Amino acid sequence: MKKFSPLKEMAVDVVESGVRPRKGVLPCHLGQNINFDLEALASFSSQKWQPRVYDALVVAAAVEFCDRTLTRSTMNWGRRFVVRIPVHDHEKWSENAVTRALVEALNLLTGDAWHFEFHARKAPAEPPVQDHMQFPSNAEAVIAYSDGMDSRAVAELESKRLGKRLVRVRVGSKQHDISRKERLKIPFTALPYSVKLDERKNTETSARSRGFKFAVVSAMAAYLVDAPATIVPESGQGALAPALLPVGHGYEDYRNHPVFTKLMERFVNALLDYPIQFQFPRLWKTKGETLREFVETCGDGAGWATTRSCWQQSRQTAVLGSRRQCGICAACILRRLSVHAAGLNEAPETYVWESLSATDFEAGAAKDFSRQTQALREYAIAGVLHFEHLSSIRESTQYELIKRLRTNELARALAETPQTVAENFDRLLQQHAIEWSAFTNDLGPESFVRKWIDYAS
Repeated sequence: MKKFSPLKEMAVDVVESGVRPRKGVLPCHLGQNINFDLEALASFSSQKWQPRVYDALVVAAAVEFCDRTLTRSTMNWGRRFVVRIPVHDHEKWSENAVTRALVEALNLLTGDAWHFEFHARKAPAEPPVQDHMQFPSNAEAVIAYSDGMDSRAVAELESKRLGKRLVRVRVGSKQHDISRKERLKIPFTALPYSVKLDERKNTETSARSRGFKFAVVSAMAAYLVDAPATIVPESGQGALAPALLPVGHGYEDYRNHPVFTKLMERFVNALLDYPIQFQFPRLWKTKGETLREFVETCGDGAGWATTRSCWQQSRQTAVLGSRRQCGICAACILRRLSVHAAGLNEAPETYVWESLSATDFEAGAAKDFSRQTQALREYAIAGVLHFEHLSSIRESTQYELIKRLRTNELARALAETPQTVAENFDRLLQQHAIEWSAFTNDLGPESFVRKWIDYAS
């Protein structure tokens, strides 16, 4: 008889300075584990600023702290969290509509069981200064902006359509491309907080809570500039495939999925009484189609080659001290597939694995790379087979059932007819299959990638 494996559990108290956590509960200290960058926070200083916005950022940071601190079990993906957080408006945060929407969104996103307890702060947080930000008065949408390929491409494509009515919200901490003078005037120049664990490495790396962080930050920004929408830049393979066919044996990944963002719309509306819509302008396009349109629209100034897609940490992907992208995780495989589909080329030195045409996995890496591990090999195999399975899913005997289930939930989330969604779903998968076949064929029959595919067939 198979033994039941209980969920791993953790109780966390987010505590203000000078306040002691409850006995036996892991503390998450404001000002130590959660730090707000006052300059970055000042870029959120809209006239619509209110303490609930600050509290929402604290909640996002607390969720990240929990997610990164408690490792997942090898037997059970899910964990159980009980989180106690001080907020300015205790009554609002304790409303059933707010807590229910928050929990439903996080449970779907992370595959965990979340429980929140909110209580009044001992002292109010200092609000950001409101005397110099140039907030637009006619914003139509915000877009979460990072150094990723889809982010760069879709931000530029949507800017062609909306002009200054599109507001970029940076979801990274780097501000190297913005001068200090500009940062004093441009809104949303960086993520306004950081999360630090206590004397430990990032013990859990699945990072599903990132989807919540980006959704909260972009939704708060949309509220502050009175924009009715936030744009999700992810293309179809990145938005839908991780939930349709999870990489490896993990829980479905909903970080950029319309079903998750629909739950986030409910949460934001319940918290701020503000209707926000998450939009997916590239949902039914492949990443390669998005990249091709970006280059055709923006020409030589597209700057796609300087974007970063890799999931791996820099210490794992350095060659002779120079940071590269690994080239073999699922995100890198999708990037390389998309560059090929767009008819473009990248320097081999972009990646640790300079060649996917090599006859064996080890030979494809840069000769000066010395950190080859079994884990990297397993990442590579999982990524290759993920996209191979996605390319052949339409041939599966279960495809009609899969399509009906997925298109019905997407139709509800997107407020579109099931027939329209089904047609778009079919076209996206067909286009991916065409691009994947051309990409893997061009690697040659002796490529280690082709050998993995043939072996799995």
